[in-house]
Amino acid sequence: MSMQSAQRVWVVGHGFLGRVLAEACRACGAAVLTIDPAAPADVCGIACDAATLLVAREQLTPTLVFCCMATHGGTAEQYRACYLETVHALQRHCSGAKIIFCSSISVYGDCGGACVTEQTPPRASGERAAVLLAAEQAVLAHGGLVARLAALYGEQRCELRRRHLAGEPQLPGAESRLLHYVHVEDAAAALLLISPLSAALFNVCGSVFTKAAAYDALEQETGVPASATVAPASRRGGVNACVSSAKLLALGWSPRPFFS
Repeated sequence: MSMQSAQRVWVVGHGFLGRVLAEACRACGAAVLTIDPAAPADVCGIACDAATLLVAREQLTPTLVFCCMATHGGTAEQYRACYLETVHALQRHCSGAKIIFCSSISVYGDCGGACVTEQTPPRASGERAAVLLAAEQAVLAHGGLVARLAALYGEQRCELRRRHLAGEPQLPGAESRLLHYVHVEDAAAALLLISPLSAALFNVCGSVFTKAAAYDALEQETGVPASATVAPASRRGGVNACVSSAKLLALGWSPRPFFS
């Protein structure tokens, strides 16, 4: 299973994941247009703005739209504009295109370390989680796909390693808290792999390990001891669950291990 080469693709959000995804689509032979309000892109603008989408349609009418925007934190209002309002705008102005929405495993919330699948009801609370779930439902109801992504890393970017080398406080939670990461190239490969499907939800997690194991490995690799302090819990809450990607693995997805 792979992306069809005749696809006309929009990549909405040309950041860390969007750049890699756009190149992967081009490598498959697809025509690609990128949209972003800040990062260099074919169309500079906010994707929930009708004017931005009209400009984009003049350049390329999409058959497939990847929504991989990011708020990098943000308020509930920013979440709503970035995710839900963008999805609704795309559905209005690109009615013939399939939408693949990049969500987050954060919607599972704290499950006490229990295993969760795509069938597990999300437990995260708050307005941000509610916005993500509403955007997911809007996409699925129109035959699109949802990918719940773990934290991304790459060869030149790993927030966990950066924090460790900078001596910043450890991530929130107990040492037994489960962490999830996926390489940005593996995340892009997963999105291309599922693109021929319809109305489906997938977890995209490459590696799962305890917080204690993460800092032990970082200490051994870098020679830098872990910080003695622990950061307070985020306003967005934290995932503590063993998020299964078995559904995606069954399609042939093969992510690289985080500690490699």
